[in-house]
Amino acid sequence: MNLSVEQLRMILRTSFPIPIAFLIGIPSLIGYFGIFLQWSDYSSDKLNRTPASAYDFVVVITIFLPVGGGSAGCVVAARLSENPEVSVLLLEAGGNPNPISFVPLAVPFLQNHPATDWQYKIVPLKTSENPPVYQPLSWPRGKGLGGSSTTNFMIYMRGNPKDFDQWANITDDSTWSYANVEKYFNKMEDYHGRYEGLGDNHGKNGPLRIEPLKYSPGLENILAAVKEVGFSVRDLNVNQQEGFSPIDFTQKQGRRHSAYSAYIQPILGRPNLKILRYSHVTKIKPLVNLPVGKNLADHVLTYVGPFIVKKKGNVPVSLMQEDVTFKSLADFVFNGNGPLTSTLGLLAAGVTCSSTSPGWPNLLYLFLSLSIYDGFGATIDRVSGSGNYTKDFLQPFIGNDAHFVALSPGKPKSRGFIELLDNNPFSKPIINPQYYSDSGNQDIQDMIEGYETIVNLYENTNALGNKLGARLVKIPSCSRFEFKTRSYYECAIRTAIRTLFHPVGTNSMGKIGDPHAVVDSQLREISRHYRVLGTRGLRVIDASIMPEITNANTNAPTIMIGEVGADLIKRAFHLN
Repeated sequence: MNLSVEQLRMILRTSFPIPIAFLIGIPSLIGYFGIFLQWSDYSSDKLNRTPASAYDFVVVITIFLPVGGGSAGCVVAARLSENPEVSVLLLEAGGNPNPISFVPLAVPFLQNHPATDWQYKIVPLKTSENPPVYQPLSWPRGKGLGGSSTTNFMIYMRGNPKDFDQWANITDDSTWSYANVEKYFNKMEDYHGRYEGLGDNHGKNGPLRIEPLKYSPGLENILAAVKEVGFSVRDLNVNQQEGFSPIDFTQKQGRRHSAYSAYIQPILGRPNLKILRYSHVTKIKPLVNLPVGKNLADHVLTYVGPFIVKKKGNVPVSLMQEDVTFKSLADFVFNGNGPLTSTLGLLAAGVTCSSTSPGWPNLLYLFLSLSIYDGFGATIDRVSGSGNYTKDFLQPFIGNDAHFVALSPGKPKSRGFIELLDNNPFSKPIINPQYYSDSGNQDIQDMIEGYETIVNLYENTNALGNKLGARLVKIPSCSRFEFKTRSYYECAIRTAIRTLFHPVGTNSMGKIGDPHAVVDSQLREISRHYRVLGTRGLRVIDASIMPEITNANTNAPTIMIGEVGADLIKRAFHLN
């Protein structure tokens, strides 16, 4: 069928839903793009693949991927190559980012997809409430230049100042204090978020674009409810305290702005920067014996909800499948606005203190406004590797407007580990996060308090409870406990364990002599008194060096680590 330009414009102005077959076909489209990209990237690299005989710097920065130009790696390569007198080689086991990755609404289709994700699994969870049909949960890690910043939910949160002051205390080095790293956050930001113009607390003209939420059905109800229960609405990236806020995203004109988009894409023409894609490390003989892989921290996740809500009038209260129309597609393409800029209906974030952590928020909340459409549960199960649990649980509520809250212990006490399966460099590692394994059972107790906060927010406020009739849905497998009791909440938390995809700490910083540390505060291998030939120039610069996890999303701190690490190298080699 041939369409005239005017006919095409008419279609794009309509609110007809995009055919469901197209939406269902997005994973296949990602796969086709992946095959084409691998062929084109590899062919392009092959024409000019022979590296120089030597490079001043080789960037191979990763937590446990084969090789990676991830969030921090892109920063280091970009900053070091600013000096035209040095040569930089960036090695990446994947290729360029998938074109679909730039569409925020496509987020759930990118994770656990072989074209865009390494598809790691954790060991089977050992909790009594876990349904026996559970498979080992997925552990998504972005595959390609930009790493997980090409597949994440684009949430921009720095963390709490005390997080970084704690790093400084652990390492005995003020380099990592918030007073110092704040300038690196400002350096990397091109801030156009919700709080633009309110003081000089954010950076301008940095590489990483930050934009406000652009599609927000139900947001005003959430913010009103927050105020009703006594919390403030505030910028959570400025001297963070308890409070809630609409989310700022790493987007540019409504499209994903990853570390690759921000740091590497603009400088692809630099003659002193060489990128080799699809490059795998195949020799990993240990040179030193350090506790690599220990101290694994992650933000374990529980979805609280759904809370079934009912709108009054024509004001939308959740993102609906019917919102994805030809008109909204045109709005995204031409204006960078509309439902396609949404990441699974994410609206707002919040941090609060549990009773054991006054003054240092240790509970993280992410609010999702999303109607329950046919296929939603299956999509969540595919991403998380949770069998058919979510699909079966949500089946009776298909067609309802709903809100969910992703709840996580921002400062978990439990620690896990990562180990190599064998000496085959292509084998996937053994990953055991050991969620809720802390000896004092404090992680669970904190989560129960967070659960109670959410239920109170939704059911006992005028803005959500009265105006929208918000009501929590029961989890069938927890029916043996009285609904909305602490025992019920603990069951609910242990039944639906997920991850926020924030693994850190497996090459943690520390002082010389610290048996748990892998690198010192300069990010060098810590056993420098016994330095082995071949490791003298080695630094680890990524999220794995965090000695303690930050209390919110970890991508912004990881990019900051790249900025600090690049400066440490520049100073060491007198490149400034």
